[in-house]
Amino acid sequence: MITRIEIDGFKTFEDFALDIGPFMAIVGPNASGKSNLFDAIKFVAALAQKDIRSAMQDVRGTSLELFRRLDPKRRRRSMRFAIEVLLPASGEDAFGNAFDLRAQRLRYEVEIAARADDRERYQNVYVRREHCVALARGEERQPDIGNGHGIRYGGRLRPFVATAKDDDGEPVGFEIRQDGPRKRGRPVTLASAESPRTALSTITTAEFPHLYALREMLASLQFLHVDPHAGRRPADRLGPRRMLPDASNLATVLARLGEETGSPDRPDGALSDIGLDLSFLIPSVARIEVDDSPDAVEHTFRIRLADRNSFSSRVISDGTLRLVALLTVLNDPDRSGMLCLEEPENGIHEARIAALVGILRAAAGYRGGESPTCLQVLITTHSPAVLHALEDREVVACDVIGTSRPGGQRTLRTRMRTAVFDNPENGLTRAEVDAILRKPTDAV
Repeated sequence: MITRIEIDGFKTFEDFALDIGPFMAIVGPNASGKSNLFDAIKFVAALAQKDIRSAMQDVRGTSLELFRRLDPKRRRRSMRFAIEVLLPASGEDAFGNAFDLRAQRLRYEVEIAARADDRERYQNVYVRREHCVALARGEERQPDIGNGHGIRYGGRLRPFVATAKDDDGEPVGFEIRQDGPRKRGRPVTLASAESPRTALSTITTAEFPHLYALREMLASLQFLHVDPHAGRRPADRLGPRRMLPDASNLATVLARLGEETGSPDRPDGALSDIGLDLSFLIPSVARIEVDDSPDAVEHTFRIRLADRNSFSSRVISDGTLRLVALLTVLNDPDRSGMLCLEEPENGIHEARIAALVGILRAAAGYRGGESPTCLQVLITTHSPAVLHALEDREVVACDVIGTSRPGGQRTLRTRMRTAVFDNPENGLTRAEVDAILRKPTDAV
């Protein structure tokens, strides 16, 4: 899970930092920068998998538009990101090699820079700096994490990734420390003055367990933007078994959950839980059924109502389809990492929004055991009804403020504030957040 993100020079962010809990809602008007936060998280995750130019294609806007605008003619020439994460204590790589982590709390930093000519035409993008280090217990920002969960810290460990510099302080490459069970010694050096990809993106095995676990965690982030048309279609039996962002494999994921969680006492397994949650939001629903005949090459599903009538996925409403996809993700026993969801209230009757928020809250949080895991749920909303259903500690108020530049230029930047209290001396009040929510803005 990501417990903190820092952003500078990306889109509408400047010297931005946000601590993130298991369940939080970014509350603000349209065009205040809420979606830009998801873009920043998605970009960092893509940088862990791909080269920079490919990662930029995963984010809304052109590559140039990702750099923060300084004035009508100029943009920043660099963007910086930092994340602090909680990793599982152990794992296994794609080749079956098991590993244990000496430290579960890491801080990862990366800076992307652009070269431009004297006419401000950007010509190249590269990694200027990359750094990954274990956090010490004394650096813990989230008391709930270190309280009773047996988290491993490693403040005395050397950096797992560091930027190598020449005598003039200019970056010349990256050093990756070999910290696996079989190889511990001199760092691996990636010599490149202007690397087109991060060192993290080159890690593919448990030879570098901490970096491998970090890369896999970032790869597991889920961004759910359900396309009802895609979600209605039959899904390939051998297709991806983890929910795709558009939910085009929804039927296959439902079938997998039924297979993996069914038992003699509960033949439908997690499908029963999904149906129960759905009936809580739509009282006429009785259960979810997967059509899974042995000779079928595709999975389909249907909803059975309390009056015993049933409807196939081809005819259910957009709102119901979105709910089925969301509840499927939330009821997966292997759920972990971060789920990013924009405007979950879409298609939901206002009277059921509080119940939906309750389901999201219940699914998020820590699960015990020797290696505690956590599902984070991060949502954006501009709905007063959602705000009313949130607890104070779950609210992040988002708006835009002006920043003055030399020469009288003024630019807008996204601001996000936590700590909503009834006492106005301690932070924002509910009334102030509601006023922010209703205020029009010119940011993008």
